[in-house]
Amino acid sequence: MSNIRPLSEPLARKAQNELNEVPERIEEDLKALKSWMEQQPHLRARTDDQFLVAFLRGCKYSLEKTKRKLDLYYSCRTNFPDFVMNRDLLFDENLYLIRQGLGLPLPNTITPDGARITFIRPEVYDTTIVDAVDIIRCTAMINDILILDNQWTVRGGVSN
Repeated sequence: MSNIRPLSEPLARKAQNELNEVPERIEEDLKALKSWMEQQPHLRARTDDQFLVAFLRGCKYSLEKTKRKLDLYYSCRTNFPDFVMNRDLLFDENLYLIRQGLGLPLPNTITPDGARITFIRPEVYDTTIVDAVDIIRCTAMINDILILDNQWTVRGGVSN
């Protein structure tokens, strides 16, 4: 049995109707994806079910699109190491950006099956303290957390 958090009823309906999710097929899709990943010597990738289901949902359960997206995700991490280094929340630049409100995912949505709302405040960053690489790195950290959020993977997000 796959190890993913269950969806609420409204999100389950959205996932089935809009993302082509077939609950009875998830385990088979995960197995196929993991088998493909094992055959990719250049990928040192996460293989936990919740993470992979997020990519499947993001590609509307097209295995080929999911493979391309995973490959791109890890290629970007390899080719742009500055964006994934210094991921400690207590790293000065990360802590500064988080305290300034770089991207605060709000706990509630407008409707039970609504998009995750993220509050951002780009005008408050002091560019003598942080640069674009710091902002991209911290945003990637937040997105890596959101990848595991059912609300975000099924309904997406909006920023204000």
